[in-house]
Formats: sequence, C-alpha cells, structure tokens
Amino acid sequence: MVPTKTVISYDKGAMWKDLTPPTNDHLGRPIVCDGCSLHLNGKTSGFLGPVYSSVSSTGLIMATGNVGHHLHRRQDEINTYFSRDAGRTWEQITKGSFIYEFGDHGALMIMANNREATNTVRYSWNEGLNWTDFKFWEHHIEVENIITEPSGTSQIFILYGRRNDKGVLMQLNFETLHERRCAGINAPGSDASDYEEWTPADALRSGNCLLGRKVTYTRRKRAVQCFNGWDYDRRESKVNCECTRVDFECDFGFQMNEKKECVRVPDMPEVGFGAPQDCSGYFVITKGYRRVPGDSCVGGSVASELEPVIQSCPGFGRTGMVILFAMVALATVFAWFTYIRRKEQGFADPWTSAADCLDFFRGGAHASSNFFGGFGGGSSARYMGLADGPDLDDEDFGLGDDDDEAQVLGESLHEYALGVTEPKQQNIAPPPTLVSIEATPQASSNPLPPLPVRMPKRVLLPLLTIHKAAPVPSLAPPPSRK
Repeated sequence: MVPTKTVISYDKGAMWKDLTPPTNDHLGRPIVCDGCSLHLNGKTSGFLGPVYSSVSSTGLIMATGNVGHHLHRRQDEINTYFSRDAGRTWEQITKGSFIYEFGDHGALMIMANNREATNTVRYSWNEGLNWTDFKFWEHHIEVENIITEPSGTSQIFILYGRRNDKGVLMQLNFETLHERRCAGINAPGSDASDYEEWTPADALRSGNCLLGRKVTYTRRKRAVQCFNGWDYDRRESKVNCECTRVDFECDFGFQMNEKKECVRVPDMPEVGFGAPQDCSGYFVITKGYRRVPGDSCVGGSVASELEPVIQSCPGFGRTGMVILFAMVALATVFAWFTYIRRKEQGFADPWTSAADCLDFFRGGAHASSNFFGGFGGGSSARYMGLADGPDLDDEDFGLGDDDDEAQVLGESLHEYALGVTEPKQQNIAPPPTLVSIEATPQASSNPLPPLPVRMPKRVLLPLLTIHKAAPVPSLAPPPSRK
C-alpha cells in the first residue's frame, strides 16, 4: 500500500507544499520529528473526523490526523487539530478522533468523541484556547455527527447517534450561556473593539496577497468571549496585487523542472506555437506559462514575460470578411446613387458602350464627393448635366455672330420709352448721360438712375410693343454729377 501524504496549494493546484506541523501537543509538550509534516484524514477515512470548515467561519478549519512522514491509522497516533489562518499553521487541541461543528460565525466550537461511546461534549468560546465539558445525558451513546443550520450562524446544534441499535437525537442550545454581544465592529483592531482584521496570505510569496489580490476580513478576536448574533454582517475589502511568478502555472504540455521553470514535456506534440487549422479571429502562442484560474493580479514585469502572445489569424478571417462586405456595400450604394442621378439628367445607360461606361465611373467619382457633402450641397452636382451636355450655338437662339446686329435701344431705356430713337454714329461710344424728367405735381421728385446703353450678347429679350408716349412739356438739363 502506497503511503498517503497531505500537501496544500495556495494557487488552485499550481504549486504544492507540505503542511507545517504544530510545535507542541495539546498539553504544551514539544513535538520532535525530523523531516515530518502534518497529514490529515479526509472523507474517505472511515469514521475518523474529516477536514471541515464553514462558509461563515472565515479561516477556521478542524481536522484529525497525525504528525509524521505519512498518514497513520493507529489509534494512539491520531489527534484533532485546529487552524485559524486557513491551513497555513496548525495546533493540536486534543488527543484522539472527534467530530466537530462551528456555530455563531465561528465564535462557538463544539466537538464530541466519535470513536468511543460518550455522554459529554466539549465546547469553546475562544477558538480552542479553553474547552468546557458538558454532559448532555446520563446514558452513553455512539455519536455519529453534530450539525447546525446550513449558514452556521446559530447557537443551537443537533447531535445524533445510536444506543443499543436505536437512534438517538439530542438538541444542544447555547444561546443563554453568554449574554454579552460583541461590540466595536466599526473599529476593528482597537482595544475597545471585540473584532480584528485578518488577511489570508500565501506562504510561497511575500506580502499578504493570495490569487493576485489582498482580501481583508473582519472577524472576532480569539480571546474574547461574546457572541456575534445571527444578523452579524462580516465585512471584507479587496485590492489587486502586482503579478509575480506564483500567479502563473505551467501551460498544457509543460512541466516544472528543478529550477521551478516550466519546460516542454518530452514527446509532446508541438502545440501552442502557430495558428491552428480552424483559426478564427485570433490565436495564442504560449511561452510555457498561463495565469492561475481566478487570479486577479495586474501589471508587473513578470506578467509581460510569462503571459502568452495573442496574434491575428492569417488571411482574411472573420474580421477581414466583415470589412470586405462593408466596402462592397458602400461601393454598391455609390454606384446606385450615380446611376439614378445620371438617369435623371438624360444620360445613356453605362452598359450601352465602353465610352458610356467610362463616363459613368468618371461621373460617379464627382457624385460621390458631393454625396458626402449632402444632396444638392453644391451647384456642380445640380447643373453638371448642362456643362457636360451638347454645345449650343447662337443660331439656336436666332442671334447673329456679329455685335453690330444687336439691337440698339438708344442712350437709355428712358429715351427708348420717350421715342428718342435717333441712332448714334457707329464706332463712336457716346458719353454716359443722365436723363431727368421734370417733376409734376403727380410725379416723384427723385431722378431715375442711369441704365446701361447696350444689352450683352446671348441675352434673349422679350418681345416689346412700343407705343409712342404723349409729348412731355419740357426736358430739364441733367443734374450735376457728384
């Protein structure tokens, strides 16, 4: 039979170490054993007390076992042990195997012998510093277990066992033993407070960090004798720590050597060094280490050296296909916009000829620039068809090519309206004059502004019907120019 040993891990199995044995027994006598460690019984150890803790009893553990090189089953070597720092250190509280339970958030501990018939139990209000015997019946019974309500906050327990092959059930009520309630929850650690702060720590690293974070709990001091009450609310705070070597474990296909370094296992396939065949998005290149599951450490030079490298998959991949689809959709929208605009302007379809196709894409480039500026945001998109359309000659408007054929209307439209139509000598530009009509009682006294003599070329004039006006009494000389 292979000897059984007990080891402990502070990082979910990444690294293991032996349990530190107590230095003295329950009577204060030193324990001498070279190279020995503490070994504990589990649930598969038959009727011996197993390793036990409670959610509401932070850091408190009770177990049975022995100090030596491996686990023993001899009755004279089995003892009951207690730890109040989550298994980092241990102390022996009694000899023999007992069954146990926590109550009142760990403030009350109770146990009974489970290897011999008994009619007494032991309880402690100071986490094992002192024990008191309590006789619960005049008859001895074989105790099988002690239980309380699931949250572990009550001071009432149920003890059950057998006597003469008959079941026995007993209720143990400790609510009236201590009337004082613990005080000073808002000032833990002070002399006037019954509470203290406790931080679980990893024995393999410096500082008070465990799984990459520092967690501080508020719990009752060990030496005080008071009760918490079922409504006690345990306080805690969390702060992440900087990453160190103990926050990492060996990755798949790697093992730890004598130097505590992760090296590849011989004859293992080459995995974690390239993109897999079914790569989608990203893949990971391992350096032989991975972060311990649940570890929340942040930053540090060790993290950048040990954490795996994340790279994008070769080729398009899923991200590349999304980008390509977006570009095709955008090009389709631009093409449809250009086709509709050119269709409204009377242009031929782009598939009619190669020249029309080239013109379609050239026009689409201009339309796309105006598309981002807004529809109708500039005149080039609205009147582009007029600039690119067929040329129009003067004959299309019924006008000649020479300026001499333009109709002369006289010095001004006022003269034309007054019937003064005597033409001027050609090639001599008449001086600009101002015409003023003498005011009548019904007319306004403000003179009319001068107008240009000749109309510009390529301006279509409306057809005018001129009637000769009635004679005007007199014409006044033009006013002096300012």
